[in-house]
Amino acid sequence: MKDILLKNKKFVIITFILTLFTSILTVSVPIVLSNIFNNDYKINTYNFTLLIVFMFATYAIQILMVIIRENFALKFNVDYSKELYSKLFNMKYDSILNQGSSYLIDCIAQVVNNLYLFLINSLVGIISNIIILIVSLTLIGFINIYLFLMLLSLVPINYLGYKFINKKLHEKSKIMQKETSSGYKDLIAVFKNIDMVKQESDYKRIENLISPSIYRIYDSMANVNKFGQSRSLIIKLINSFVQNLMFLVLAYLIFTGKTQIGDLVVASVVVPIFFTALQGFTNVNLEYRDLIVSKEFVNECIINEQEEQKDFNIKSIKSIYFGKVEFDIANKKISHKINTTFSPGDIIYVDGPSGSGKSSLMKALLKFRDSTGICINDYNLEDINTLSLRSHMFYLSQENAILPFTLKDNIRYGYENDNYNWNNLKDSELMKSILNNHDLDDKLLDQGNNLSGGEKQRVMLARLLIEDYDVVILDEVTSNIDKKSQNIILNTVLNNMKNKIVFIISHDLSVKEFCNKEIKINHN
Repeated sequence: MKDILLKNKKFVIITFILTLFTSILTVSVPIVLSNIFNNDYKINTYNFTLLIVFMFATYAIQILMVIIRENFALKFNVDYSKELYSKLFNMKYDSILNQGSSYLIDCIAQVVNNLYLFLINSLVGIISNIIILIVSLTLIGFINIYLFLMLLSLVPINYLGYKFINKKLHEKSKIMQKETSSGYKDLIAVFKNIDMVKQESDYKRIENLISPSIYRIYDSMANVNKFGQSRSLIIKLINSFVQNLMFLVLAYLIFTGKTQIGDLVVASVVVPIFFTALQGFTNVNLEYRDLIVSKEFVNECIINEQEEQKDFNIKSIKSIYFGKVEFDIANKKISHKINTTFSPGDIIYVDGPSGSGKSSLMKALLKFRDSTGICINDYNLEDINTLSLRSHMFYLSQENAILPFTLKDNIRYGYENDNYNWNNLKDSELMKSILNNHDLDDKLLDQGNNLSGGEKQRVMLARLLIEDYDVVILDEVTSNIDKKSQNIILNTVLNNMKNKIVFIISHDLSVKEFCNKEIKINHN
């Protein structure tokens, strides 16, 4: 928190100054109001004008604060979101799989929102509420010492009471955050395969799938709300009782002549302001609780699960050696004895029965998981910087990553390079049929639902025509596509990857004809 405040000290200083002015003007209103009438009960024109000026000045500053606050919020939310997503990018492969990307994205959104609310609301609230409470207590103290003591007693009652409540809510909120995020992850998983959902004739089957998740989400919310609201209500009842008692005492004092009617006017303005400020501290506590939960999530689920980055970088990949390769998946040790070196120009057919670990071996090459027994350019894979390694490799799986962006954006995949030779792409056999029906600026549907299976794979492989990689891994990319598309894809790879190392995972033996080497994987 300290680091964030220091990074945004300009915003903090401006907020402090504007909040200070607003608070002073707010509490000045009852002072001016008490002097708005002269002794002959005629309106004091000067004080009345001053009151109007104070009120409009307060509103003007609040409008200015809204503009400053939201301009800051835009920059802060964007920058902080990017920072967290960079941490997500650098997380361990299995950590992302275990937690689920939808869960992590949902939690990141909550983290950014909670920190934003704390900075925008709580920072302002702490400053203004302290000033308002002090001035309000002072004004009531001038009216009557007993009324002052009644209000003063509420400050520790509210502070300590909500501190206890928030301590318990903190524990319950952590559970709620996990339950709601995992529940939404399950709902997304069901409705992500819309073909599977729409082919059903009976909604009851879908309802049976999603009901446990929906119940889990709202049950966790209800548990938090029941605890928080029931305990908070006790404190609110105490506040309400004291507030009503104060006005009864004040009415008695006026009736017995021990105070003036003007004091009632001042109290009627000051007391609501006091209780609003007191309630403000409650909101600060709640936002601080959410902030702490978010901070713990970031540390436990993201920061502690970062990939280790070594210092040694590679400039190119000239050789890949597989010896006795070993790695763990879900605490199960996987071992493959290969003992082969591959060089540029090798097209390797990776063969083996389903579940033997072909894809896992290739993912080990990409350092998705820690492994031993692999060398790049005679250096142990575990000693090489992960990002440096991956910059020289292109991995394409059967599960394509077509995004709801333009065709051009899908091919570039976030890479900013205006020197792409798009004409070369248009003339290629790989993309010709697609570009006959689509322009590069046409927007594709999510998951490429306006493309055929073969076209989806061609779009992803188009990156090979405009970017340079030393190693290409094709993981079952020719499965479930027609023979013509398969041959176009494989011929494109052969023609453009003659001086590269290419691994092709496939169950189709006809693919083996395009390869000059083979890795045979068996069950452990």
